[in-house]
Amino acid sequence: MTFKQLFLLLFLGVSTPSFAQLVTIHKIQLKGNKQTKDFVILREMLLHVDSVYTTTNNGHFNDLLALSKNRIYNLNLFNKVEFILAEDTIINEVTNYTLEITVLEKWYIWPIPLLEFSDRNINVWSGFNFDPDRTNYGIANYNYNLFGRNHTLKTNLKTGYNKEFGLEYRIPFISKNSNWGITASAKYASQNEVWLTTTNDSLRFFKNGNNNLFQSTEARMEISKRIRPLFKTFASLSMYNGALASSVPDSGFFLNNSRRQHNYGLDVKAEIDTRDNIYFPLTGYFYQPILTLQQWKNTSAQTNLKLQLKVQRFKKLSPKFYSAMSGYLHLNTAQTIPYFSRKMFGYNEIIRGYERYVIDGSLGWKLNTALRYHLLDKSDLRLKFLPGLNYKVLPLNLYIEGYIDGGRVNYVSPDESNRLVNTFLYSTGLGLNALIYNDKILRIEYSVNSLQEGGLFVHFKKAI
Repeated sequence: MTFKQLFLLLFLGVSTPSFAQLVTIHKIQLKGNKQTKDFVILREMLLHVDSVYTTTNNGHFNDLLALSKNRIYNLNLFNKVEFILAEDTIINEVTNYTLEITVLEKWYIWPIPLLEFSDRNINVWSGFNFDPDRTNYGIANYNYNLFGRNHTLKTNLKTGYNKEFGLEYRIPFISKNSNWGITASAKYASQNEVWLTTTNDSLRFFKNGNNNLFQSTEARMEISKRIRPLFKTFASLSMYNGALASSVPDSGFFLNNSRRQHNYGLDVKAEIDTRDNIYFPLTGYFYQPILTLQQWKNTSAQTNLKLQLKVQRFKKLSPKFYSAMSGYLHLNTAQTIPYFSRKMFGYNEIIRGYERYVIDGSLGWKLNTALRYHLLDKSDLRLKFLPGLNYKVLPLNLYIEGYIDGGRVNYVSPDESNRLVNTFLYSTGLGLNALIYNDKILRIEYSVNSLQEGGLFVHFKKAI
């Protein structure tokens, strides 16, 4: 026994109730990671070899074991992760275990033909009668787990309603023993139709048959550091250039009603994350404050300080029932904001039941709550007809969800036709959520909002 084990044994022997068992991981064995380096998996472990832990029916050791398994899943490199504990010896009342971790790797190279609708969601596209001219097509290539080190290279080339070329390279940790990471991205985009302004709480488009009515280029560099296993910090620098064609009517789209604008941003972000599944959480919590210093510049410059805060809590209530709660705050110090930078709800953040609308402003907050029932668990569904081992097992889970959402957006000088701004909004509804391969989401929901409007909505990412 090491000195460290002896010290912890003496300490824990005094402070631990007699029914608690002392355990240690004597050895960790990895299986199935043919491409993934061992240290990529071991970095996510919250249990360390030769450290002493306590265990009861719901003890510290069991909690750390479950959380470590979830963290390996959240790497999104494996379709399956299995932990097997084998008892080795008992020395001085400390039980030594060997932990065997078996993973089933995903395919890491995905050249995917693109065919997507260009509108904010499928319900908005349905309002245009599913017009095929409002689609993008092209190819996206995703290279995950490069060099077996969890590096990611993404390239995106698409045309159609919108044109876009994007490139991103992500390094979560720059070396085996480093806690520093870096991500770099660049993108060029052009549109033949412009989201020119918001009236009647809906986007008003401008199109005159000419190409390239709106063009933009942007670049971003981000560095990150894992301070502790559950705590990570980020800092990034971004630059953006946007230009409107001379045929686009004046509308206050950019600062000073100019046809060009340069945006510069410096932001810092922190994350505390204990969620069991980042794609569809059932237990754990998530805190994410983001502080961004922005400058919008053309004939003159305007500075803005933006605060975004997201707080989420997920809890298991019984073997089948779960609760979910998410709070979001978006605050700008600038009271008047160019239209291009005024987006609040109806884009990435929504209040369910208002998917057809957009709400712009300088201050917004919302609260999403849900009660979930685990309807179907087919985590080991076998697909024997598929070649290879990687996808023969299809994890499939279905959840029924009842929810209530509420929120508000404020702005000092909204268009008079926009009735949703400066008003408290709320909705309720019932939905069916499908979680496929642990990271693919299909949501089918029926919502009723505070305008007494009901509707069926389809989404492909989580609401909370």
